[in-house]
Amino acid sequence: VWAHHMYVTGAVLLPFFAFMTMLIAVPTGVKFFNWIGTMWRGKIVMDTPMLWTMGFLATFLFGGLTGIILSSPVLDFPVSDTYFVVAHFHYVVFGTVVFAMFAGFYFWWPKMTGKMLDERLGKLQFWLLFFGFHATFLVQHWLGAGGMPRRYADYLVEDGFTWMNQLSTVGAFLTAISTLPFLWNVYITAKKAPKVTVDDPWGFGNSLEWATSCPPPRHNFHSIPRIRSERPAFDLHHPAAAAIDHAHNEPDGLVDNADVAADAPGKPGSKDSKGH
Repeated sequence: VWAHHMYVTGAVLLPFFAFMTMLIAVPTGVKFFNWIGTMWRGKIVMDTPMLWTMGFLATFLFGGLTGIILSSPVLDFPVSDTYFVVAHFHYVVFGTVVFAMFAGFYFWWPKMTGKMLDERLGKLQFWLLFFGFHATFLVQHWLGAGGMPRRYADYLVEDGFTWMNQLSTVGAFLTAISTLPFLWNVYITAKKAPKVTVDDPWGFGNSLEWATSCPPPRHNFHSIPRIRSERPAFDLHHPAAAAIDHAHNEPDGLVDNADVAADAPGKPGSKDSKGH
């Protein structure tokens, strides 16, 4: 795949590397169908981690589509070494990694520290970074298609690149400013946020880390959780739903639904309930 950056050098076999670069779109497309299929017709709660996750999907989609364009030698030659490549690279590397990273930060922060980051500051940071990032790099596709080379510090007014570069600069400042709400959020949360008193403050965690306290004890679990499905923490905190799910998936009664329900604490799963 890396060879599509070398099309114009004449050092690579164009048909082979074009095919291999296009081929990478297949597993990427499969993952997109997986992610969208997971959310399809679901009751999506727009908490901060979900906002960051959907921002990741949007930026990754843009980066993937422009990658398909660059995989074709016929289309790659005119925009090679221009701002089009800069924009594509930042959508794939910077946008996806940063949005996914902050989704993980906000989602697992209470599990790591025992305190919830502020939702309002988290959403403010998301929108600042989302608009700042896209204002910075989306217009660079047009700059590259218009012929602006990368690594150029100056250009003529007659080239017509000025207003798009100015917009990109404003977006870069917004992107930088977006770090301030996060830093303030971390500080104010550490100083004033109440301690999380439940195992799963989000209410619908699936994996085992949500079956222990926030933060976990040194030995991880006070008692070993029972694992009867691919989402043991959800089974523990929502026994009624787990019983229905097991009854649907195990019609022959291979799983004792009453036993599943007996594993759960008194009123589990809500953000107000007490952890065990």
